[in-house]
Amino acid sequence: MRQDRTSVLVSLSEADLADGLARTPSDQFVIWNGVPSPGREGSIRRQSLGLIHEIWEPVPLRTLVLRAARLAGSLGLSPDAVRSAVRMHQTSSRASYILVRRTAAGDFVAVTDVPTPSFGPPRVKAGDVVLGRTGRRLDGGEGRGSAPPPRAGIKCAVWKKDIQHNGTA
Repeated sequence: MRQDRTSVLVSLSEADLADGLARTPSDQFVIWNGVPSPGREGSIRRQSLGLIHEIWEPVPLRTLVLRAARLAGSLGLSPDAVRSAVRMHQTSSRASYILVRRTAAGDFVAVTDVPTPSFGPPRVKAGDVVLGRTGRRLDGGEGRGSAPPPRAGIKCAVWKKDIQHNGTA
């Protein structure tokens, strides 16, 4: 694996990518609630999570690793960096990308605690159902593909405004 000194992108061989995918759990997914996530422009976390465009659709962690590996032709983010970015986001303020695993029953449950999610309850605990097999979401919504308003009182860097109590900006 060769790293480009001017950025965080690396040149990944097919063998390196295959090895990284083998270390990525096949039962883990990332669910984005559609709320823009603050962060430093160009950071590994922002680049990794920015590749998820599906709202309330579980994206396999392996798919995210593949997307990130080929950001710029043969250059991309290493699988280890992507997995680390997703895990680090779980503890960030206003987390809007939740790492989940699929249960045998078909529910998607949080892999780890999320102390300050940007939606729903004030805290998500490991094992909480984030997206049920029937489409019931942790934020109380139904179905996939629509974003809820962020929780009241959250400052969103993208909108540069405080979110009012009624959920409007």
